[in-house]
Amino acid sequence: MLFVLPLSRLDRYCPCMSGSFPRTGRRLVIGLACITIVAACSGDDDATDPAAPEPTASVSETTASQDEEEIRTVFERYVDAVVEAQSGASDDPAALFEGLATESTIEVNAGIASRYAAQGIVRVGAPVITDVNVQVVDRSGVVSACMDESEWLPQLTSGEEIPPAPEQLEPHPVVYEMVQSDGSWLVGDPIEPGGTITC
Repeated sequence: MLFVLPLSRLDRYCPCMSGSFPRTGRRLVIGLACITIVAACSGDDDATDPAAPEPTASVSETTASQDEEEIRTVFERYVDAVVEAQSGASDDPAALFEGLATESTIEVNAGIASRYAAQGIVRVGAPVITDVNVQVVDRSGVVSACMDESEWLPQLTSGEEIPPAPEQLEPHPVVYEMVQSDGSWLVGDPIEPGGTITC
C-alpha cells in the first residue's frame, strides 16, 4: 500500500528538511522522502511474508508412478499364473488369469495349458525374471523384461525330461502390452521385442 504524507508532516519524518531550502530543493527532498518511505514499507511487507511452500511432485507424476508400480505387480502375478498353469497343478488354468490379463491373453494361456495336459507335458521349476521396465502413456503401457527359462524346463508327467528349445537356455527379452480396464491394469498381447532389448 502506498502512503503519501502531507508536507506539514514530512518535516517530522525527515529532520533534515527546514524552511530555508529553496522551493525546488524542497520538492526534490519531499520526492526522495516519499520514495524512501514507500521502499521501507515494501521491505517490511516482504519480511513478514510467510515462506513459500516447498515444491511437490505434480499429480500426473504421482499417477504415473502409481501406474508403473501396479503394472509391475500385475506382471509378476501374471508370470506366477503362467508357471502354475503350465505345471499341470490347476484344473482350471483360465481362472488363474482372471483380473490379470485380457480375454485374448487368457485364452492363449489356457490353450497352451490344455495342449500340455493332452500331451502329458508339464513344466517344472520357474523362470527367472530380471530387468523389468515399464512405460505408461495415458491408458496403455508396455512392460518388458529379461526371462531366463533354463530352470523352467518341460518334462513328461512320467518324469522323463524333454530337451528344451535352444532359446529357452539363454536369457531372452519378453514384451507385453498393458491395457487399463475398469481402473485396473491387465496384461495384453505379447509384442515382438525386435532388436531394441538385449538380455
